[in-house]
Amino acid sequence: MARSINKEVEENAVIDDEYVNVGPLPFDADKYKHPLNVIVNGTKYSVPRGQVVRVPKVVAEVINQSMAQDMHAAAVEAEMMKPQIINF
Repeated sequence: MARSINKEVEENAVIDDEYVNVGPLPFDADKYKHPLNVIVNGTKYSVPRGQVVRVPKVVAEVINQSMAQDMHAAAVEAEMMKPQIINF
């Protein structure tokens, strides 16, 4: 069962350094309209898009690594799309 981040934060009245703010995650009406699901050690977290939320540090790390990988993939793709001059 997915754990809602906002509900989890409400349940844990004491918020310490194990939580950090993330977001807002990209939101649009097409590709990024559903919450981002992150699974860490068998626990599923559902992170809403378009708003800043507090999440456990491990969830934030997974999100940050995923975003970094997406940016790197976009950079590699852009480099591959450049015309290449081949001298024979």
